[in-house]
Amino acid sequence: MANFSKTSVSSVNYGPQCAAMYNNTLSSTHNISNSGPEENSSSDFIFMLYSCIFALYICIIGLVGNGIVIYLLGFRIKWSHFTIYILNLAVADFGNLLFLNLSVILILTNTGSEHGFTAVSWFALFMYTASQLLLTAISIDRCASVLFPIWYRCRRPPHLSTMVSALLWVLSFLSSGSGIILQHFGAYGTFHFTFIAGSAVFFPLIIISTMILLFKVYCISQQPQRGRVLTIVLITLLFYLIFAFPTNAIYTLNYFADYNYVHLEIYGDLGACLNSCVNPVIYFLVGRKEMGQQRQSLKVLLQRAFQEEEEQTEQQEQGNTTQTSI
Repeated sequence: MANFSKTSVSSVNYGPQCAAMYNNTLSSTHNISNSGPEENSSSDFIFMLYSCIFALYICIIGLVGNGIVIYLLGFRIKWSHFTIYILNLAVADFGNLLFLNLSVILILTNTGSEHGFTAVSWFALFMYTASQLLLTAISIDRCASVLFPIWYRCRRPPHLSTMVSALLWVLSFLSSGSGIILQHFGAYGTFHFTFIAGSAVFFPLIIISTMILLFKVYCISQQPQRGRVLTIVLITLLFYLIFAFPTNAIYTLNYFADYNYVHLEIYGDLGACLNSCVNPVIYFLVGRKEMGQQRQSLKVLLQRAFQEEEEQTEQQEQGNTTQTSI
């Protein structure tokens, strides 16, 4: 293992995922070299080292999965209102994992400057924020399709998904950009604001949307509409609550607490990595549902998973064409 630098970087508040690994790995190594082979410092260093290696493997797997989804939805499968959101979510997850992967490589190889690591961390935060915003938009979109089905199929603006996705990317950029600018001028904890917003805004909206979907479709409806798209959304939201939300909660706790819970931050970072990796698996497994043992290509599985939305989009386009001709 390469000898980690002893440069003091603890004063730099990287904030986003893997930053805790970087700062505290250096800190642990510094303590070991200065105070001898202490058991606690050594165990912390080993824990962080294995966490980095595990995160590296997770990121690589997630990059492959999201890359396949981006290629198929972007170039091989016809777009629908819902798949536009999924495509943007896959891009956000891919970017998040890519820059987290670069962060881990910087940690393991001890290369790059503090400014370089800060830039990589900012891009990871930007993608992570976009992923949360898009997932929130997806949950609200599904609620609208369940609560107002006639409006959603007939009166919904045809380019609403594209406009909302573009707006969310801009908001994510402004949010992350303002954080790094304020930090440059000495404001402490600005990176944590994104995680605090995730705990205060994204989490309640996703919880409310999930409860509405569960009660409306599985409890209230006399004929449950348990389609594949709804199944995908509910499973995705569930994994977000299990894997990604703890990251927001942990960083929020560290911002307001006097003690820095480093190990909790690392667990939160690994959970966020898993959340970005699991979505492609959900799509392909749901697309494979009720297909027996037949071998199908990934394109067929993904197309089957979102087939309902493609049919609804075609019906809406035909309806709009009919109204225009009349």
